[in-house]
Amino acid sequence: MQSALEKIKSIPGSYVLEHELSSSSISSVYLGVLNDVKAVIRVDLSAASRLAVDRQHEVNLLKDISYLDLAPKVLYSDTAAGILIWEYISGEQPLFTDKQFNTNALYDLGSCLSSLHSHPIPKNSIDIFSNSMGLYQSLLDGSSEKLLFNKALNLYNELLQDGANKVLSHNDLHRANLIWSQKYYFLDWEYSGVNHPCFDIASLVKSLKLDKNQINEMSLGYKFSSNLFNIDKLHQWIEFIEYLEEIWKISVTKIS
Repeated sequence: MQSALEKIKSIPGSYVLEHELSSSSISSVYLGVLNDVKAVIRVDLSAASRLAVDRQHEVNLLKDISYLDLAPKVLYSDTAAGILIWEYISGEQPLFTDKQFNTNALYDLGSCLSSLHSHPIPKNSIDIFSNSMGLYQSLLDGSSEKLLFNKALNLYNELLQDGANKVLSHNDLHRANLIWSQKYYFLDWEYSGVNHPCFDIASLVKSLKLDKNQINEMSLGYKFSSNLFNIDKLHQWIEFIEYLEEIWKISVTKIS
């Protein structure tokens, strides 16, 4: 199996690796320059093939929503080799306890999320979220692991019964996947696909530790049904997300 650095040698054109940004059993991410453009380079490792994600689906989706200007521009992709390169965006991660991120910034965040959720679900879109849940269920074989998964699945199915239509979701929105550079950009789209809109909303509320007033400010920018920002409902979604985070950790360990 080729190493990340060996795979990178196949990239056409002129490129320079500056340093590694992150590394896991799934992929390695580097900061570099591709054809004189500052770029981020993600290279999949062998464990990535055992995830319930589809790299070509990710690339197709990013191209489909490029006009929304929510994601970095894709500069190069070779899904067979597990390589994706996107343009580097200089900015900062939002921290809403900081006074510089005022209510307008939360309004803008809601507006950006609304533009994603109101985008038509692309034809032949793959339900990455459901596929991932299926994978997790097959991996969790211990009695306590099965109990954890069933709690999560039962809660998720209960939350889906509110009548809200599924939307095109990012499915991995947390502070590390947000960049503020005069506007918001969402990073790491590998899990994107159809889902209940509250999954993304609750993920942001949890990660950014938003209070009731801040949640209301974000809802004003979102402009969808105010029912999606019901505090009690969001707390239930956060409970599900906490289950899912634990399930994901266990699953990645098993895959690795």
